[in-house]
Amino acid sequence: MMIDGTRRRMLLALALTTAVGAAGCDRARPQAGELPPAYTSNQITDPALLDVAGGIKEWGEKEVGADGKPLFGRVEVLRPVPIVQPYGVGVFQQEMRLPVIFTTGPGWPGLKPEEKEAAIVVVYDHVSELLKALERDPPLQATLTVQTPQGMEVAWINRLDPNGKNMHGDD
Repeated sequence: MMIDGTRRRMLLALALTTAVGAAGCDRARPQAGELPPAYTSNQITDPALLDVAGGIKEWGEKEVGADGKPLFGRVEVLRPVPIVQPYGVGVFQQEMRLPVIFTTGPGWPGLKPEEKEAAIVVVYDHVSELLKALERDPPLQATLTVQTPQGMEVAWINRLDPNGKNMHGDD
């Protein structure tokens, strides 16, 4: 018995459809577990720096004033960014900085101005010591911002002022 061309094509199409259907045309199932982030340009991806960032946050959240209230309500560590520092007239140098933002907490208003200055120095020194432990060349340095919960800047420090006036806006 001979199969004509139309019938042969129909049988071939049916065989192909059956083969594709048997192979599985279901929708792709989601992968088990968590997927890595798709966009990492705004995240810290270096494991050693992640540990340091976690240490900064943990330490900052434990700092309390004399009344036992937390000095800082929130601590944020952003990814390292290049900044340009002026060095004399028309001379600039680019360096990597780690932005660290401390938002004042309920214990901050109870401090005297000189205690606030001292607290800012302690924070900057502590963050700097943690960054030195990374042993990078060139060393990664902090840019410390201290702000109120309303967003008012209290301090913005790349280097401590030798005159001891690091705080502004909260006098």
